[in-house]
Amino acid sequence: MDSIYSLDKMNQAALLEGVALLSQFYWGPAVDGSRDLLRGTYLKPLEALTPVMRYEPPGILDELKAINTSFTSEDEIFQYLEQAYVRLFINTRDGITAPLYASCYMPGGAPEDDSPLMGPPAVLIKERFESKGLSLGDHTREPPDHLSIELEYLYFLLERGWSTDDATLMDEAVTFSAEIMLPWILKFQQRLVAVETECRFYQLITAILCAILRFIGASSQR
Repeated sequence: MDSIYSLDKMNQAALLEGVALLSQFYWGPAVDGSRDLLRGTYLKPLEALTPVMRYEPPGILDELKAINTSFTSEDEIFQYLEQAYVRLFINTRDGITAPLYASCYMPGGAPEDDSPLMGPPAVLIKERFESKGLSLGDHTREPPDHLSIELEYLYFLLERGWSTDDATLMDEAVTFSAEIMLPWILKFQQRLVAVETECRFYQLITAILCAILRFIGASSQR
């Protein structure tokens, strides 16, 4: 069975690129990314992983590919994704529809329960950063438990673990994926499915994220 401990260099690079790609999507749409969507090239690292990873539903990559066929320009795609991003993750009249923060999905809570943005998950991820000599710096004002920041931390664990052959970092990537990220991402995914009917894009990439987290989290050195 494939795992992060047995991936060859090509699949390591594809997994890193896939994690980075997802992190970019959850930061919000960008013109460059919309250009790649229009060209259909953005899925290459995720397609490269299909021999070692199972996506659910099986046709999820094909559905993502089909999104760009209804647009004629990168600006059209950008506006489409931007409107969905604001509606889902920024604000509506009733508040944020599907928050991008782990603190909002604490056990027993739900986004509509006014869970604190700077709850225990934010404190714990900040401590994890600091334990590795990392700092959020001034490049973002978002809380540490923002989904993109957690993905950046996962990227660090994988990249540094592979490049330095550090099993401790790779072990942490497994634990972080299975025990820290996946439980709240599954709740986040359920929320997206329940509230969003106009734009499937973020539902689909979140399903891909769940597949990646399951793959990493189920990895074993044996």
